[in-house]
Amino acid sequence: MIKRLLILFSIVLSVVVVKAQQSFIFLPELQGRTTDGLLHVRIVNSATESRQTRLRVTVTEQAGGRVLTLLTAPFQLMPGTNGLPPAIGRQTAISFGNNKTAAICRQSGVFPEGEYEYCFQLEDAGKDGDPGDEQCFDYYLQPFAPLMLITPSDEEKICDKRPSLFWQPQLPAIPGVAYRATLVEVKPHQPKTEALNYNTPLINQMGIRTSMLFYPPHVPELQEGKTYAWQVTAYQQQMLLSNSEIWEFTVACDDEPNEPPVTGFRDLADLSKGNFYIANGRISFALRNQYEAGELDYTIKCLTQPDQQIRKLPRVKLLRGNNQIVIDLDEKYGFVDGSFYIMTVVLPNKEQKQLRFIYKKDL
Repeated sequence: MIKRLLILFSIVLSVVVVKAQQSFIFLPELQGRTTDGLLHVRIVNSATESRQTRLRVTVTEQAGGRVLTLLTAPFQLMPGTNGLPPAIGRQTAISFGNNKTAAICRQSGVFPEGEYEYCFQLEDAGKDGDPGDEQCFDYYLQPFAPLMLITPSDEEKICDKRPSLFWQPQLPAIPGVAYRATLVEVKPHQPKTEALNYNTPLINQMGIRTSMLFYPPHVPELQEGKTYAWQVTAYQQQMLLSNSEIWEFTVACDDEPNEPPVTGFRDLADLSKGNFYIANGRISFALRNQYEAGELDYTIKCLTQPDQQIRKLPRVKLLRGNNQIVIDLDEKYGFVDGSFYIMTVVLPNKEQKQLRFIYKKDL
């Protein structure tokens, strides 16, 4: 009896091992955004022999249900790590579900925002093939925010002949994201798009891990009176994530330097609508409080380095009526020059206002 149980146990174990001989490498934050991205999955085959198989992918959205089921044509699965054959997309059958998310995906090939489950399963190529174990990946998919440039501003005139380039980081944050910054000269009467595509770049730097680039020391300085165009691209492992707009600026220095303009207190609601705010050592804004006086309820988090800790911030009094508020920012609180932050203010009526800003050390 014991011998029979051992034989049965060994048979069951061998079946489990065989089914576990394949696993999937899939990055939903990158490859789970489009139907074509599903075919970028990689299959790890720990078996020593190759076999004919097909891939079945089922995508469901928590609120709407099944979005699609994808079944590829047969292909040869080799030992080791496999990518799907390049031409298999033309031989893949897709059936869509009957819901709003599936309709959007059918028309555009893009998955809208939602909480998805991506399930992968291999099937033997034979008609009555035994399907292997299913491996699923869960991910809350959010659309990428536009990649926004900050400075030099579009159509701005600057006197700096070796300007640093600043842009907002890719949101939502993707592990391993890198940026490519390109800067070219724009010839007279030449469109900036044409200049960026055809002119020899002065800066064409890849592998940038932060959302800024100091002017490279080996690049000749820009020339006064000339116009330049620049653009930033976000990518991860050779996969393009997003492109910024193309901005242009002109190097033009006045004979007599102008006095810097005096900056007034702008309403917090107006600042929250903007794309960025440069905090030169402090944040200044106006706020009307119709409730009792108290303490301003606010928090600040770093976008450039989400793990960065912002130490105890200064306490700010909030009066009843009109307030002109100045929050002094200092390195002792953990702020880093050139990094991006987001400030969340909770008003007395529990309404929230958010302000994105770049911290610049006040020299």
